[in-house]
Amino acid sequence: MEAIGVIGMGAMGKGMVCNLLRKGYHVYAYDPSPDAKAWAKEKGAIVVESPQAVGSVARVVFTSLPGPEIVEEVMLGADGLYLSLGAGSFVFDTSTIDPATAKRLNQYGVEKGIYYYDCPVSGGPAGSAAGTLTVMVGGDEEMLPEIMDYLRAIGKEIFYLGESGSAQVAKLCHNSVVAVITAALGEAFSVGTKAGVDRHKLAAVMDKGSAHNRVLSVFGPNILYGTYENTVFSLDHMYKDLQLYAQTAREQQVPVLVGGTVAQMYEAAKAQGKGSWDSSAVCTVTEELAHTTIAR
Repeated sequence: MEAIGVIGMGAMGKGMVCNLLRKGYHVYAYDPSPDAKAWAKEKGAIVVESPQAVGSVARVVFTSLPGPEIVEEVMLGADGLYLSLGAGSFVFDTSTIDPATAKRLNQYGVEKGIYYYDCPVSGGPAGSAAGTLTVMVGGDEEMLPEIMDYLRAIGKEIFYLGESGSAQVAKLCHNSVVAVITAALGEAFSVGTKAGVDRHKLAAVMDKGSAHNRVLSVFGPNILYGTYENTVFSLDHMYKDLQLYAQTAREQQVPVLVGGTVAQMYEAAKAQGKGSWDSSAVCTVTEELAHTTIAR
């Protein structure tokens, strides 16, 4: 059976490990966390002690990491993955990072004969566990037929966006819209409940009307019941993505009028110590300003 590496076993990486094991691959896993290592070993993965060690045994590697700096360190650091990967290897970076870093890592890969793809995903931990993630792909189009089976091992909908960095642009745009809708839902439910309308009935109207959106089904339960500490996608991660989105928009000379305002709301919630809460906790900013609670 083919060896595949996984670097980063947070909520998303764990689902990838499980699905790759179910597909019959030998999974070589690395994460600095002792708990993550113990979990991987229990699931049947082979635990190694560095990114470089992963590259020495696998020609196909998935990474799932928190942000650009860590991704770059894992790829190019003193014990980095690129030190041991051979020519013809594939790296699928499912982290959400800035397009410029993705392009830079791709260029380093080109120089070594490594195919680097920015492959940010959407679908959350539940989608990762089920193997139904939406995978956005940026990189060398010529090799797509060869890599599709690997991507289908973790995802259901695979979208090729274009050259390196394109998938990161798509993911940042996607998450900005999710963030805006989440904040808008918090505002609308605050108005509705304060005016005496049952929040569940209001949600039902939105679900069947033109305001229907998937954000409501994913984050709605936390908003409607006030269970913001039940983290589906952390506020810290969404805040990071919004900063990367704003950076990308500035580089393209596009004003971020709506996204910028919403980003300030996430920053306010983060400053209140809610970074580890679900990203829907941005709704508490409106609740507090309006002196109301949606889940009442």
